[in-house]
Amino acid sequence: MSEPIERILLLTHELSFRGASIHALRLAKGLEARHIETVVLCTRRHPLDSTLTENVRIVNVPGYSVPLWGRVVQHTVLQNLSVQPPDVIHVLGPRLLPQALWLGKLLQRPVVLGLTDQSEAGHVALTAQNAICRAIVCVSESVRSALPERLELTEQRVILPGVPLDVSHRTPPILKEGHIPVLGMAGPLEVIKGGSFFLRACHRVLEAGVSIRIVVAGSGPEERNLRRLSTSLELDEHVTFVNDGTSMDAYLSAIDIFCLPSLQQGFGIIMLEAMALGRPAIASGVGGVLSILEDNRTGLIVPPSDSRALADRMLELLNDPDRARRIAIAGQNLVEDRFTVDRMVDETITLYNDVAPAALDSSYRSE
Repeated sequence: MSEPIERILLLTHELSFRGASIHALRLAKGLEARHIETVVLCTRRHPLDSTLTENVRIVNVPGYSVPLWGRVVQHTVLQNLSVQPPDVIHVLGPRLLPQALWLGKLLQRPVVLGLTDQSEAGHVALTAQNAICRAIVCVSESVRSALPERLELTEQRVILPGVPLDVSHRTPPILKEGHIPVLGMAGPLEVIKGGSFFLRACHRVLEAGVSIRIVVAGSGPEERNLRRLSTSLELDEHVTFVNDGTSMDAYLSAIDIFCLPSLQQGFGIIMLEAMALGRPAIASGVGGVLSILEDNRTGLIVPPSDSRALADRMLELLNDPDRARRIAIAGQNLVEDRFTVDRMVDETITLYNDVAPAALDSSYRSE
């Protein structure tokens, strides 16, 4: 019988306000709650809601991914880990996969690669020489299906993300009479996240004579363009831009309808966070979103890049609050049934236990 898992190293390029980072932090918290010592090692840490990072052991190692300086940093990390090596090295995304494989070989520890979007999955390259990587775990079937066909790996699994459920929000306090509705989106502000289509859709809603407030939460390279677009659409008096460090629960609770207008989406973890708080979701029918939302039941689906369709669906919920509440409750029930942190942690620990007992051949050692 194998020894129980005691220590996990989570490697990630950066911690920022995006679904992949939130997923990593939720997993780390869940493992710690099971008394599994977990360290999150990142190369860059952006300001984040303190409730996400509270009680998570985070080590920021700048330069770890830089080719020349990274070699020096790598040996320092190895020296620290050699004293008490992790049972499994779980690298989140392919950016630090070479470092994870190097550590795995020298420490004789299995490596698990975690993937959260299709573009990452499509560029994964592993050969027989990388057999130290025992498994790939994907957040959705759409991400798993993007993996190269001839990938030489012993194990591929889909483990759906989990988010905490606030039972105090069982009856969603949304679209209350006498209250100006709030429409919101959240996440990294990048072109692929479709923020421009969201703002144009909101403009159409206002043109239809419906008063709304608008929240855009996050930061990124597209923020400046979105602010300019807001001004050109004369939305400035309606729009609030929220930075990354603001309490996620606070602004998700402040909105009535959550929108995910992405052009491509591995899953939609921040959308799940909103659904857990009883917010109805409208999302582009791309990638992993289709494994979460059932149109007209647990959420509303729109074509990507279509601000007119998005506006129409916004108006459907704004004009029928009872229907919006029914969809919100169905979405919240879905999160409770399928997307809990406990289930995610249980399945991940099972994976760790499956890969950890495998004896690592001495040929994996560096000469």
